[in-house]
Amino acid sequence: MNERRMVAGLAMADWGPATGSPVVLALHGLTSTSEVWSAMAGALPHMRVVAPDLPGRAGSASVPIGPGLAGHAQAVLRLADELQLHDIIVVGHSMGAFLAPLVAAKLGDRARSVIMLDGGVAPARTLMLRRPIVRLLFGVATRRLDRKWPTVEKYVATAEGKATDNRPDLHQVMLAWGAYMLAGPPGAQRPRLDRERLIDDAADTLAGPATLGALARTTQPVHLIAASRGAHDEAAPFLSDAALEAGQAQLQRLTIERADANHLTLLFDPSVPAAVARAS
Repeated sequence: MNERRMVAGLAMADWGPATGSPVVLALHGLTSTSEVWSAMAGALPHMRVVAPDLPGRAGSASVPIGPGLAGHAQAVLRLADELQLHDIIVVGHSMGAFLAPLVAAKLGDRARSVIMLDGGVAPARTLMLRRPIVRLLFGVATRRLDRKWPTVEKYVATAEGKATDNRPDLHQVMLAWGAYMLAGPPGAQRPRLDRERLIDDAADTLAGPATLGALARTTQPVHLIAASRGAHDEAAPFLSDAALEAGQAQLQRLTIERADANHLTLLFDPSVPAAVARAS
């Protein structure tokens, strides 16, 4: 990584060459940070990868913005403007995949393409995805995280659950993710998270208005990589085949592939840098 710094009020990571195009603008998920893009950036050393900590997370935990994904999109646009980014490949994972269409629409012809990772199209609507239920579930989940942690290992074990049980090779990477998220004295570190912001974002992402339609009046290529498994390797995928078909019906130029990964390990799948390389 070249550096971390504050730009337009957001903490951000900046990998790769300082000049050249296209540039990747990477948007992380609900309880993640910019650190989750380190593997993709490492696989694309010839490309610049810019990744903000979205408001409510890590270095941007206390950044005030407008409500919902629309507020995030405006904050990301300010960052892109201050960095004078052009010829942008917008990549988003999870919540970031739902945010990516809003960001790309605001960027207009500055957005070269959009790549969405296990998100961006509406999942099958169930009782569990009603707004009050989403708020309740994420309230419980974030309460489990928002406390003092004796070690990074214990935080990661709770935050990531069983997602990497079959990927011992990712252990050190997960520790790096956790170490970046936590702050405070050794043995009593807390995650840098704004719980209320996360809960609101979860409700807007999973139970709010669909965002894919924001790309209806744009022309750039849009590609979705869906994980074949859900939160862990025994879970059903977050996006069913029916959900993918519905997304493609909504935006006919949307192209789709399935990757042999779960929702988290998709970030390490070779299909991701391959899709970015094709878009460049």
